[in-house]
Amino acid sequence: MWRTVSLLGLLLTGTAYAAEALKQDNQHVRSWNAFAKNVYQLHLKLTQVDGINKETRLGGYAQMPEFYLEEQFYLGERLISRVQWEQAQENVLHSVEVFVHDDQGRIIRDFTAAYLPTYRNAPTQTLISLHRYHEQLHAFRTFDASGYRIIERCTGSLEGREVNLLLDEDEIAEALDDPMGIMASAEYQACFGDLQAEAGKYLQPQSALSDQPVALALSNSS
Repeated sequence: MWRTVSLLGLLLTGTAYAAEALKQDNQHVRSWNAFAKNVYQLHLKLTQVDGINKETRLGGYAQMPEFYLEEQFYLGERLISRVQWEQAQENVLHSVEVFVHDDQGRIIRDFTAAYLPTYRNAPTQTLISLHRYHEQLHAFRTFDASGYRIIERCTGSLEGREVNLLLDEDEIAEALDDPMGIMASAEYQACFGDLQAEAGKYLQPQSALSDQPVALALSNSS
């Protein structure tokens, strides 16, 4: 639910600012569009297997209540991917999310690309989330397709105490400059431990099976 609210919040705000910023950065446009294509290719790879079930529904926004058709793909009880298509334009992608699971059914990575309803020069949201599980804690770090760390989240319990950490991009930057701050705390260390601090190879979406990029669009985007 938290991720869904975050996604919709960005889609419904800052439209003019995001569009203007993208117009001024052609490399950003190319690389983020390539990322969206690669996420979609990963979706295709993970859903072209036996046992996949698809559920559909209509969705939208306050002024556009049936803007997209949403397709959710399940393997058993695991949500593998979620794809939204614009209703008014055939085969036009609105957003795509892919969830990579471990052998226990836990999400270990997820990838998202989403376009604004009224602007399609490039996605205005790209997310790469890397997850870590430790005892009763679940943490993830989220990067955008340019490699910037933009969210850190951890929930659960540690030694009987509730843990609920949420840092946005600005708070992460401040914490990195404060050696005695939240990143030095026992809760933070227990949450994030050895979770990598950079997106690294996951700038190209990868599954748990091959651990290899599913497409070359990103490297060929220049």
